[in-house]
Amino acid sequence: MTEVTVREFAEGVIHQQPNACELIHEIARKDPGILALVDRKTGDRLTFAELSTRIAKIASRLHALGVRPRDRVALFVADGPRFVTLVNALFHLGAVPVLIDPGMGLDNVATCIREQKPRVLLGIVKAQVLRLLKRSSFASVKVNIVVDGGFPGATTLHTDGDDKDSYLAMFRQARDQPAAVLYTSGSTGTPKGVLYTHGMLMAQSVAIRDIFHIARGDVDVCCFLPFALFSVAMGTTAVFPAMDFRHPAKASPDEIFAALTNPLGDGSRSATSAFASPALWEPFSHAAAANQASIAGLKRVLTAGAPVSPQLHERLLAALPDGDVWTPYGATEALPVAFMNGRAVVAETAVQTRQGKGTCVGTLAPNIEVRIIAVTDDAIATIADANALPRGQVGEIIVRGPCVTRAYDETSDRATDANARSKIKDGDTVWHRMGDVGSLDATGRLWFYGRKAHRVEAAAGVLYSIPAEAVAETVWPARAALVWQGERPNQTPVLLLESPHKAALARGQKGVVIDTPNVDVVSQALSAALHRTDIEVRLFPAVFPVDRRHNAKIERETLAAGLG
Repeated sequence: MTEVTVREFAEGVIHQQPNACELIHEIARKDPGILALVDRKTGDRLTFAELSTRIAKIASRLHALGVRPRDRVALFVADGPRFVTLVNALFHLGAVPVLIDPGMGLDNVATCIREQKPRVLLGIVKAQVLRLLKRSSFASVKVNIVVDGGFPGATTLHTDGDDKDSYLAMFRQARDQPAAVLYTSGSTGTPKGVLYTHGMLMAQSVAIRDIFHIARGDVDVCCFLPFALFSVAMGTTAVFPAMDFRHPAKASPDEIFAALTNPLGDGSRSATSAFASPALWEPFSHAAAANQASIAGLKRVLTAGAPVSPQLHERLLAALPDGDVWTPYGATEALPVAFMNGRAVVAETAVQTRQGKGTCVGTLAPNIEVRIIAVTDDAIATIADANALPRGQVGEIIVRGPCVTRAYDETSDRATDANARSKIKDGDTVWHRMGDVGSLDATGRLWFYGRKAHRVEAAAGVLYSIPAEAVAETVWPARAALVWQGERPNQTPVLLLESPHKAALARGQKGVVIDTPNVDVVSQALSAALHRTDIEVRLFPAVFPVDRRHNAKIERETLAAGLG
């Protein structure tokens, strides 16, 4: 297989492709000695040749244990190298990994398992314990496999190398064949299963590679496990820091700095790229600023999962003499949609953001189309039923393109309803409703105003979360969250201010003295920027609750419910 472009995917030039793991096998054939995986916690490392071999051998072992092509496989593993290897082994075999974040809560996990009806459960011992606790949800499971351990009623799969193992030929796939099911975090509702095809996964890898000029042999520090799948597919070395990937906000800034400056542990080079949630970069950036840290050679820091403030851009850029910060905009259902670099944010758009005019998420990705339509909570059957808005007006963001999923996985009535509310038919194509509000400016750049579900409809007009919070954070030394009391269209807007001292402690900054202004300063800033005097400003005496996946999205529904 030769390297292909996003345009070839978009124009349908390639009608039949090998499955997504072929990207790894191709690199192993052309550049076998490049490091593929490095685990800083254990010191383990694999070249692409070794990774390709291990994928084929594990696929053979899984097949011997009863896993078959098209099987749905609920996969639960917690460390990076094993995650990457097992997902690609399942691709190789032709099975469909179902990836559910345990952080969404055990009841939600059980619900997702019940609707997916996986035939195989593959993972750590805790996954088998959950199967016993939630027996009815796991009733479809016929093959139980535990990874590198033992559990009654389950077969052990050893994932280390063994030259005596046989190889299993890769199962060829059509580009529209299901490859994986990834569940959304459910941060603004119930989790939904997003169906990825092999063609879409390959298109995403190519798009990310080309947009950010990622070269084979680059070194990528991966602080979010699903993104590591793209890293190895692009031919970069995926380095996993010593951290708990379930809690990125708790990662040690010292360990992240060490991973960035000496990722291979031999002093030979610094990392080229790094991807992490804003929740990880926040404490890291404060520590870097306090220590006047500089990371030579690091070309790009990528962050996604929540809006990124101009202040975070500024702190990170101060530590990047040779690089930039990139904020790809998208979702589990559509990635990447747009991208923006930090130096352009600081120079061109930060002033507008601080004045309450939204956050610029940048230029549209290749072959991605974006439209802004009038906000509605109703289903929209076809594009003819959508009310398109002109440039400059704020409305609901809809997208289509080769990196956009066509449907949620049809395994339950809930998914059927989600498709009706989130997908818009346009001939043979589908638009995805991002669930966000924003606008397109005169140059075609996309601006983000917040989640549609977080808009506040009051007598004085609609308020969006991101503009109001950005204005408050220009004068308040911690985060702000716009919430509401009452029901639309007669809501009372309430802006909560996070405790600066509690926020500093959560970032690991002990003994830091923070000058906290009076909340009246925030009210005055809101009045001046948004021309609104109906926003109640209140001090929240703790740290805001956040989503469990990225530790970055403020749970505004929880805050609003707490107002009574």
